[in-house]
Amino acid sequence: MKKPINYLLLLILISSCGLQKDVDKTCQTSQHLKTLPYTHMALKDLSDFKPTSKNWQIVSDAVVDTSKKRSISGVDGIGVLLNNSDRTSRKNIFTNFEHGDIELELDVMMPIGSNSGIYLQGRYEIQLFDSWNVKEPTYSDMGAIYQRWDKTAEKGKQGYEGHPPTINAAKAAGLWQHIKIKFNAPTFDEKGNKTKNAKFDEVWLNGVLIHKNIEVTGPTRAAAFKTETSMAPIMIQGDHGPVAFKNIKYKLHKK
Repeated sequence: MKKPINYLLLLILISSCGLQKDVDKTCQTSQHLKTLPYTHMALKDLSDFKPTSKNWQIVSDAVVDTSKKRSISGVDGIGVLLNNSDRTSRKNIFTNFEHGDIELELDVMMPIGSNSGIYLQGRYEIQLFDSWNVKEPTYSDMGAIYQRWDKTAEKGKQGYEGHPPTINAAKAAGLWQHIKIKFNAPTFDEKGNKTKNAKFDEVWLNGVLIHKNIEVTGPTRAAAFKTETSMAPIMIQGDHGPVAFKNIKYKLHKK
């Protein structure tokens, strides 16, 4: 009776090895998804961006004068993207790369009273604003998903669909603040008809989750493009106020 038992044990061993290979394969796939590498923007120069005006420059650090409104200056060097707009130079800046679904992380510094924005696909804005000590944040405060705009609507009702952050997690002007965004691009069928809206899966500000599963039905106000598409560059607003960025990194996801 020993031989049949040995054969049975052998079959169980072979079967378990096959199952283990499947488990290992699944684990490897899962691990690959978790460890999809970030692409870091070196910010040694402006080569990661499309040509723009002189308000954008590369510096090594940014310093805010907290005695004045909208005052920021740069220290010579590399590693920080600085916008110091004025009446003659105040254009937005666009990345060279285009994205669909994306994870984006960066650090941002806001001067007192300043205003800017990060536009995913140049269309859907995460608001950047000096919102320190704001008690009840709105769609125009730090980290908000900015409102859409219908200029044909009755005055006072043109703005709609703005999403304030669930809590004001903004730091004081002059401090570096960390933003993390998980964004899903809109999808389209073969005829170009939209089948799914753009969506912010998550938006984190300074370690606090301030948005989750927020759909955006179309471009927000002051977007660079009125139509929607599956791939487009990131735009950073340069015409509203001074702002600085560093440690910009992203993951591009393919469907």
